[in-house]
Amino acid sequence: MTDADERLSPPPGYLALFRHPVASRLVTARGISELGDFVGLAALLLLAYDQTQSVLGPAAVYAARALPALLVATVFSGWLDVPARRTLLVWLSVAGAVLIAVPLAVPRPVPAIVAAGLLGAVRAAYSSVNVAVAAESVDAPLRLPLFGLSAFANQVGQVVGLLAGASITVALGPRVALLIDLVSFLVAAVVLAGLPTGQQRRRGPRPPATAGLRTIAGHPVLRGVALLTLATVVSGALPETLTPDLADGAWRPVVLASSALGGAVFVLVLGRGTWLGRLTGQVTVAAALAGALLLAALLVATHSPVWALACANALIGAGGGWLIGAQATFARLAPVERMGQVEATIVAANIVVAGCGIFLLGSAAALFGPAVAYLLAGVLLLVVVLLTRPDQLPAGAGAQPTGRTP
Repeated sequence: MTDADERLSPPPGYLALFRHPVASRLVTARGISELGDFVGLAALLLLAYDQTQSVLGPAAVYAARALPALLVATVFSGWLDVPARRTLLVWLSVAGAVLIAVPLAVPRPVPAIVAAGLLGAVRAAYSSVNVAVAAESVDAPLRLPLFGLSAFANQVGQVVGLLAGASITVALGPRVALLIDLVSFLVAAVVLAGLPTGQQRRRGPRPPATAGLRTIAGHPVLRGVALLTLATVVSGALPETLTPDLADGAWRPVVLASSALGGAVFVLVLGRGTWLGRLTGQVTVAAALAGALLLAALLVATHSPVWALACANALIGAGGGWLIGAQATFARLAPVERMGQVEATIVAANIVVAGCGIFLLGSAAALFGPAVAYLLAGVLLLVVVLLTRPDQLPAGAGAQPTGRTP
């Protein structure tokens, strides 16, 4: 095996995170905000679909996040580490509450799409600063469990939030679900306000806007992992986007949440181990994800039962769980002084590619059927897996000095 990415010692258990003053609040705030986010997202998706009667409505909600997130990663990325990070996290949560109030007041497709776009920028900035806080204030052995449990909170938030949001929207209308999302932003802000200030590190002058992109492009491992990540997120929202067209009645919330459920189980089981921290493990799971997408295409094309599609979507969600390994690789190999900007670059690139990709896949589904959308996503990921293979880089390629201090 040639993945010299790390000689990992077994990370501590998840309980250790809740004894850490920073990690515990990061995880708690993440769980609260993720739950509210997906309650609100379900409302926005169903609102867009019900008023447009097309999968292009939900696809537009995802795609709208692309340009604002791109601006965060380029024009404004150099500013992410300038303010105090605790203060910035709190104000980003408050900004999310203000933005979700727009479709709450006017529950129409255009306000929903505008709010989703601006929330994409907030989410990109928040995720980047969150990882920068972890890199600076959380000891290295705790980071992989932190990313794993954060991903679990994300997936459980999707399962519970999408189920609850879809059910609340169907029963009571979108305003109630959007109000829950707004409250979750404010509660998360209160939790983050309790982060210890600690010692502020000297960060030096503001780097140029392209520093994060140059850091990734100049490192062979980060470059390969980034390409695999982008090929993965193209299909990340595909199960949720196609669900309104493939399931109705009582099955719709189940199929809508099945992908997230598969991802939640996967990251909880493997997040505390070392396998997903290794490049070989990451590439193996990415290849399995391609297979799950092709399986879903076959099931849809052959008009299989809805429960079978729910199972395939669960496998797709599980395959996407390899991204916590990618996040750990970036946190390990990127220079600590560029961590916020590098994370902003990859987060925003993910949002841009996911938004544009899901809009194109949604268009393919509208024109040729959902099976074609699953097929295209699976073939694309399989091709990228075969072309990049960062686990086959020469020994030492993934162990370049980063200047990181424990």
